[in-house]
Amino acid sequence: MVCLCGLLAAAPSAKLSAAGASQSAASTPATLLFDDEFSGTKLNLKSWYRCFEWANEDTGCGYGPPYDLEWYWDKNVSVLRGFLNLTAKRHRISKDYPYTSGLIESGGVNCGPPDCKPPRKRPPGFKFKYGYMEMRSKFPPGKGMWPAFWLLPTDGSWPPEIDAMEWQGGTPTIDYATIHWKDSKGQHQSDGTAYHTGVDLSSDFHTYGVDWQPDVVTWYFDGTPIKTFTKRAAIPHKPMYVIVDLAVGGWISKPDKHTHFPATMLVDYVRVWNHKP
Repeated sequence: MVCLCGLLAAAPSAKLSAAGASQSAASTPATLLFDDEFSGTKLNLKSWYRCFEWANEDTGCGYGPPYDLEWYWDKNVSVLRGFLNLTAKRHRISKDYPYTSGLIESGGVNCGPPDCKPPRKRPPGFKFKYGYMEMRSKFPPGKGMWPAFWLLPTDGSWPPEIDAMEWQGGTPTIDYATIHWKDSKGQHQSDGTAYHTGVDLSSDFHTYGVDWQPDVVTWYFDGTPIKTFTKRAAIPHKPMYVIVDLAVGGWISKPDKHTHFPATMLVDYVRVWNHKP
């Protein structure tokens, strides 16, 4: 994926107190900015686009090896029985892409890389500057499964990036929480935490959230704060959009003979408030 998240060295995790993470909470009631419960029979294409912002979803897209082995196709995205389904399959597109899978994003507004071609069609999309986003999801088991819930800026720059969660099937109990930024010399920096949940995250649904505020970013697992980041200069201060994807590959392990395909990531909802409710 775009974030190159696998390159970071995950920091040891520590469970934080709710009081310690409450710096980002405002005194006023939270306002719901975006909500998709995936309750229909089709994905709402006014809210979501099924490829990276610089690609055309009609032909699909991919970020490429060594970490990403999947080609994202709109046909791998569906809504069924109240859940978003992102399905990874063994389907060789080329030597670089032996798998296909699904991705949705809420709408960047620029093309991204200088040499890219704008997509033929774009949804109105959704972007926000500061707020709390949350997803309830269940992951498919197996090495090489790499679901993520993250934010990228609408102006096409990178970094910054905020990863509300990443998961690797090779380390099934760990929720990876990461932020990426450029330092004063323009060099990529990141701060990542490998939070040991104590449960296999493919065995049931869990909630994953991040509260992005101007002075602090707080990550949550099942409502419990698991990480805070307070370096204000490194926190994004520009509008960003939401991405949910099921990549195949990652920095832990590739799929092996025990990884079952097709493999589906189920998402119950995606919600965004102006701060954590």
